[in-house]
Amino acid sequence: MSFFAIFKKNLIGKGGTKDAPTPNGLEGRIGYEFKNKALLREALTHPSLDHRISNERHNQRLEFLGDSILGCIIAKWLFLKYPDVTEGDLSRKKSLLAHGKHLAELGKHISLYQYLMVGKSEKISSGNFRPSVLEDAFEALIGAIYLDSDYQSVEHIVLQWEETFCKTIENKSMGFNPKGQLQEFLQSLPDNPPISYRMIKQYGPDHRKQFEVEVLVASEKISTGKGNSKKKAEEVAAQSALLLLQQTKK
Repeated sequence: MSFFAIFKKNLIGKGGTKDAPTPNGLEGRIGYEFKNKALLREALTHPSLDHRISNERHNQRLEFLGDSILGCIIAKWLFLKYPDVTEGDLSRKKSLLAHGKHLAELGKHISLYQYLMVGKSEKISSGNFRPSVLEDAFEALIGAIYLDSDYQSVEHIVLQWEETFCKTIENKSMGFNPKGQLQEFLQSLPDNPPISYRMIKQYGPDHRKQFEVEVLVASEKISTGKGNSKKKAEEVAAQSALLLLQQTKK
């Protein structure tokens, strides 16, 4: 069975199989035409699709690559965009932009859900609209573009959403809560491990006091953070722990 036949068979969404959009439409949306169409097919193939029937590679390896490429592009953009911002604030902004919810929104923006090939169970549950599926597929698409071209090309593609990056930072920076997000992440795990913070030390003169805190999950030290207040140190520690645990989960 050809890719396009499989694609139409597994498509979920308005229009049905007769009017199903083809991946060519996605290329138009992102402004990039693949030289190697197999990479595009791989990026759009969810692991739930039975490869024994479809003979298609799923997108998890490309997701792994795209995650790193996106991280590098976002870090460079932030470094140049905010020359006077501290390392901690840059990390906070990067976390916002590389967060699954934001990447899923970008995937939704380019109607990525229309082009995904998913298995029967995902089809029944409309899994192609699920944020985690969109996030993974978006990262896989970035990885595919990188392999099909070069770093400069994929950077150009990603930065066409620069305005969205700025709006995300503007809208969410004030409400960003690393401790709350870490708590939510841990609550999403099957064992819901307990979390605690412990002061390691404080030093410096009274007018420039520095605090160092460690965060423990299930009594195990995960990361540490420093700041000019106990609250700030806890936030830095929580953000470091969140990034580490999210990467481990991948």
